[in-house]
Amino acid sequence: MLNIKENGDVKMETHLIDTPCMTIDQFVEYYNSHNFKGQMFDKDGKFNRNYNNYKKTGLIAKIFEDHWEDYYLLNKDKVDKYRPNADYEINKVIDCFNQNLGGSVYCCPNCNELVFISHTCKSRLCSSCGYKYKLERVENILQKVYKCNHRQIVFTIPEELRPYFFYPYEERINIFYDAVNLTIDSMLNESYKKGKSNKKKRYKKRIKYTPGFICFLHTFGRSMIWNPHIHVLLAEIKLGSDNTCKKLDYLNYDALSKRFQYFLLTLLQEKLGHSFSKNYFFNKYKKGFYVYAEPKKFKNIQNGIEYVARYCGRVPISENRIINYDGENVTYCYNDHKDNSYHEITVSAFKFIEIILRHLIPSDFKTIRYYGFYAQKHPIHDKIVMLINDEKRKKMRKELLSHKLSVLLYFNREPYSCPFCGTLLNFAFVIT
Repeated sequence: MLNIKENGDVKMETHLIDTPCMTIDQFVEYYNSHNFKGQMFDKDGKFNRNYNNYKKTGLIAKIFEDHWEDYYLLNKDKVDKYRPNADYEINKVIDCFNQNLGGSVYCCPNCNELVFISHTCKSRLCSSCGYKYKLERVENILQKVYKCNHRQIVFTIPEELRPYFFYPYEERINIFYDAVNLTIDSMLNESYKKGKSNKKKRYKKRIKYTPGFICFLHTFGRSMIWNPHIHVLLAEIKLGSDNTCKKLDYLNYDALSKRFQYFLLTLLQEKLGHSFSKNYFFNKYKKGFYVYAEPKKFKNIQNGIEYVARYCGRVPISENRIINYDGENVTYCYNDHKDNSYHEITVSAFKFIEIILRHLIPSDFKTIRYYGFYAQKHPIHDKIVMLINDEKRKKMRKELLSHKLSVLLYFNREPYSCPFCGTLLNFAFVIT
């Protein structure tokens, strides 16, 4: 007789799809009165971790599973210093969709079989879970944006500056965000004119204008090198301190580049002290740091959000770019965005893991941030038309983010049907 209730490995929880169809006592009776294709529990009443144990994660998880333990043992000090959450996150990826993370138990009312649906890892390094993360972020952003045109701006830094933003991670990346925020605010509310001494003097505008924009941090390009840059979706309206709303459809590209350079280098020198020479970068990059601000016409705002948000919550390389993995070496490809030339790179599995780790985000670090009237409601917020109204918003969030609908939409299968007879399953309980 299985003593599941006293063992404590099983507990009842509310489920998103259904409520439990039986109590724990009823389940014990049900379990002991049927013969199943696999033993869900061991003789001591503990959950059998090998029950229905099949992986549905991809090749990157396989590479981690094969080599992470040895890589971490060899590089523990370096990994713990630069990416202290790496061991935790990668072990989650390895355990994704197997019994180590627990799961939900269902029973079939037709053939009486028990089905265990494993929990997923929800890690940004998981090629499977990262896609769901992107869908959630896009839906959250759509609820906040106004029904107006948005312009994409990309703020980049020269190669010599990139190492400064690798470590300490949060402190330096926050400087990057602050520089972008100061730059956009300056473009709306300040002007610079040469005085009699031929030196530029700053003038603040009488009416204070508030922009609305969302920043998306990307840390890699197609070749997966460390290349932090920030994509901005800027609403093409500005809200004044006099409660007016005006168009924001013109940006001086030269001023944008130079002001971003000034704010970023100034903030860095304040943090690093005089050991950091900002004059070197002013002299070398006389036109400022490269900022892409050409109007990019998306089909709609959702298309634009999906475009810039897709890299914020997933592993740095899609699995269809991994050409070969032989157990020891990984071959991946990319097209260089400069000339669209095709490249194939072969590295050891250890080197591939190192490349992936560069782009691991610290736990709870926000890669998507809201500024201006998207961060704090402006006094005339209620007079502006939102992209999605409140009524639709609640319904969309409940339906679009559900596990069942996601699987139906993207994999064209019913996730809660019996794999043996196809009958819709009844939810029993959750194992954690």
